[in-house]
Amino acid sequence: MSIPKDRDTDLIRDLDLLLDALCADWDFCAGVRGADLVQGAKPLTSKHFTDSVLNAESELHGPRASWERRIKRRFVQRYGHEITRRDYRL
Repeated sequence: MSIPKDRDTDLIRDLDLLLDALCADWDFCAGVRGADLVQGAKPLTSKHFTDSVLNAESELHGPRASWERRIKRRFVQRYGHEITRRDYRL
């Protein structure tokens, strides 16, 4: 099975790829990393991911609610509403 180049078999590295895409696409480059978001067996939720990305930014261009919807949508499309390292599968 071939792994898409924009995905990784490890959740932390895959989160880094998603965060890199948010940086490239929307300039959210404040330094949140996948390892900062994954905490043991506790699920990473779309809300926690979105809040972490937005809270790390010093300035938002436009209303926060609009960015919340867009970032949450990207997370949900990739992982569903929550993900753990144990449950992550490509």
